[in-house]
Amino acid sequence: MNENESFRERLLKVITDNPGLHFRELQRRTGSAVGKLDYHLYQMERKGEIYSLKDARMVRFFVTSEDTVLERRIALHMRNQVSKEIILKTALAGEHELTVVENRTLQSLDKMKEDGILSYKVDGVKVQVTLENKEELVRFLKRYRRSFIDSIAYSIFKMLDEA
Repeated sequence: MNENESFRERLLKVITDNPGLHFRELQRRTGSAVGKLDYHLYQMERKGEIYSLKDARMVRFFVTSEDTVLERRIALHMRNQVSKEIILKTALAGEHELTVVENRTLQSLDKMKEDGILSYKVDGVKVQVTLENKEELVRFLKRYRRSFIDSIAYSIFKMLDEA
């Protein structure tokens, strides 16, 4: 096995274990130079081993054959702080009510609704949020808990501070 194959295998494992990581995080986790990582990601994407999705200003990477479309969408939203907090609060409570909704939050809600993750209903100044497929979300979080554990813990502590 040559050095390129070994690096690509390691890179593929990092992406498989942590769906939706962005370029800089992949760089940190692999310890590789920007040019080397860019080259290997390009080659892997060209061969169909991975694919990328643009998320606002970041490009996020996924393994092609690993997840369902819904799981990929969940991963994308779990990498966004606003979306992640809405998903977690709703998952913990069964449904969740937001009272002060910023534009950024509404955009996240719209995108998650479009992606089939949740639904919401606006009633005056309140927004009632419900998960569309809680079982799939829980399965996804259990499978990738190591990837999201730090950010989930941070979100839970933030929610406790707000309560």
